[in-house]
Amino acid sequence: MQQKNSQEKYWKTLLYKFGALLAIFSGVRFLFFCCNYKIFAGETSWHIFKAFIVGIRFDLSTIAIFNLPVWGFWSLPFKLRSWKIFNAIATGWFLLANFLALLVNIVDAKYFSFTFKRMSGEIFGESVLLTENPSIYIHMLMEYWYIVISGLVLVWALFFVALKLSLTNKTDKIRKQDFAYFLISIALLIVCVRGGFQRKPLKPVDSNIYAPNLRMACLVNNSASNIFHTRKKVNLPRHEYFSDGDDILSKISPKHKCGKFCNTCTDFQGKNVFIIILESFSAEYIGALDREFKELPNVTFTPFLDSIIEKSYVFDGFANGTTSIDALTSIMLTIPPLLDASYITSAYSENAVNSLASILKKDGYRTLFFYGGKSNSCHFESLTSKAQFDEYYCQYDYDGPTSNVSGWGVYDEEFFQFVAKKLDKTKSPFLSVLFSLSSHHPFLYPQRLHGKFPKGSEKLQELIAYTDYSLQKFFETAEQMDWYKNTLFVLVADHIASPQQRYYKNTLGGYSIPIIFFDPNGKLIGRSSEVAQQIDIVPSILDLVGSKHNYFSFGSSLFDQDAPRFAISYKDGIYQLITKDFVCKFDGENVVSFYQRSDFLLENNIAEDPKYFEEKENLQNFTKAFLQQYSKSIKNNDMTVSD
Repeated sequence: MQQKNSQEKYWKTLLYKFGALLAIFSGVRFLFFCCNYKIFAGETSWHIFKAFIVGIRFDLSTIAIFNLPVWGFWSLPFKLRSWKIFNAIATGWFLLANFLALLVNIVDAKYFSFTFKRMSGEIFGESVLLTENPSIYIHMLMEYWYIVISGLVLVWALFFVALKLSLTNKTDKIRKQDFAYFLISIALLIVCVRGGFQRKPLKPVDSNIYAPNLRMACLVNNSASNIFHTRKKVNLPRHEYFSDGDDILSKISPKHKCGKFCNTCTDFQGKNVFIIILESFSAEYIGALDREFKELPNVTFTPFLDSIIEKSYVFDGFANGTTSIDALTSIMLTIPPLLDASYITSAYSENAVNSLASILKKDGYRTLFFYGGKSNSCHFESLTSKAQFDEYYCQYDYDGPTSNVSGWGVYDEEFFQFVAKKLDKTKSPFLSVLFSLSSHHPFLYPQRLHGKFPKGSEKLQELIAYTDYSLQKFFETAEQMDWYKNTLFVLVADHIASPQQRYYKNTLGGYSIPIIFFDPNGKLIGRSSEVAQQIDIVPSILDLVGSKHNYFSFGSSLFDQDAPRFAISYKDGIYQLITKDFVCKFDGENVVSFYQRSDFLLENNIAEDPKYFEEKENLQNFTKAFLQQYSKSIKNNDMTVSD
């Protein structure tokens, strides 16, 4: 009986140890709240309470990650766990790891008020916090004495937990039941590290899902967790090519004022906006767009989209990135992916941003996002929460027959019909974004339609034809609904996929996508030869619907005749700038290659040709100016504009 009591005491002590540690982390969150209470002014008591409760989940994940070695050691079903030398090492790890985790959270309790974002892996690079003169820290310690005292109390509590709740026991004998306890303990550890039972491990950006707004997301989050998950993210270089007052910087400022309306804007003011993002819809597979570069037999996989293009306003469109999440960041937040990591999972993901949803909400719009896949697939739910959409619908919200759902998600045809019915019950004006699903691996569509669509050399082409068919069925349904005629449609692809022809295999055609503005009333028809990119979509929509609010955007309205027209992308350390006449590749210091757009296979590098020296210099300086504005805005967390 004594042995049993001893073992029960051991496991209870272990639980008490980590339970007390969780309480200490909650105390740090309370310190964070107290130091930043003005930021949370106006929030309801329920929202604040919920942030603290949900924050426990992030704290548990942090504790599990930082204490993984000692958790595993103290759970071992061997006498080794009772040896003083190993316990001393484990206790030392426990103290050091948790001290560091608490320290960054304590420091961030005040540092947050200067940056308005949680600390991230950026502190290992050019963080201002780590580059100040040492005398500054002495001044800060004296000025913020209350944080020092609070921190000392919390650290003392940590030492108390580490040393008083001892797990050393010379008479400790291992029972058979301890092997079962060990397996349970490891399973619990895995669940805590992942932050729950969800499909993908918990990430800092997921705090946006569980908070009512961006301010509360910071209260939910945990600085130590944020640093851990972004520790390997390469920081954005601090590009500084020109002085702050240089004219070239002011000409491409990302801070835009409302009121620069195009001539046709009065036709669209206050209308609904519906953006349809088509998965993998390369221009190569769209017959109405792939004319100049066609090498393969004249087969289109998008007969319906071709018909829409003929009665729409169409641009020479380019993606800013090569992944779905980068496309959504570009289209919704107007932030091109010029980092070595996706922006939404980078060290800067907590920056304050505006989005099409947050701006149009101020104009009275209801905002909805639809995706037929699983919840938060590709971090979509996290991003749309950050973008402040009112409603998010995914596979789990679909209320149709289960036969319409595959292992990947709801088939496009059925989910598009679900979207149409939801919008028919939504009060105007609304902003709706629909991200298609089926034209993505594993390329599944209903068995009843097999054999209906043309088969290309890639399975993707058949699925693009299926999504095009689904799009046709959606428009046939929508045409019967009242909201249809009062809606501006924007159709755009996220990126290209499986290129077949030489043009689409290089870095020019490899970003070629449709960017289509469709008005059911026929007041927006034409074909523009001007270059358009995904980050231009938000400014263009705000221009058309007559938004009365200033906004931040790295793109510009496609209907602003004075704005420069270009498309920018980044891959493997090279920035690519596409204009109507040239393609410029820049490595951060120099132009490494320069081509005429007419050389669509990019075979003749004219970077050293003196005849094009002026054009090359102009585009090099433009790229430098853009990168300077980009890095300055992101690193300084200066990505919003007040009205």
